[in-house]
Amino acid sequence: MILEFYFRILTVLFWSTLLLNWIFIPNTTINHYIFNTYFVLSIIYIVLSILDKIKRNSDKKEKVNFFYRFISIITFVISMMYFLLYSNSINLLLIKTIINFMYFYISCKKVNMKDEEGVVGIIGSILIFVFSTYY
Repeated sequence: MILEFYFRILTVLFWSTLLLNWIFIPNTTINHYIFNTYFVLSIIYIVLSILDKIKRNSDKKEKVNFFYRFISIITFVISMMYFLLYSNSINLLLIKTIINFMYFYISCKKVNMKDEEGVVGIIGSILIFVFSTYY
């Protein structure tokens, strides 16, 4: 329950950071602070999530849920790194695109398992792809 709330907070922070970076004039110093803070919060979430996964014996739905949240956070971190810090890096864009396709695939798996959270992941991956194409 706490990890789910933490995941939702990280998701809201990601989208609000992208929105604020798009609306206001970006400052590289502030962008570094924002990214470093988000990165530390994401690493904490990933470690807690892995520890929770090890502690609990899970079924197929729990495994897909774990991979969905794991790839979501990785996608958010890589996307934030691209948008805030290295928007001219072709290699990072390629990595971000590959990870975004993995995010889309896992989200489709969640939809096939009748989980509505997968629809949010599909829409999110499409939005991230559109932002990276037109940014």
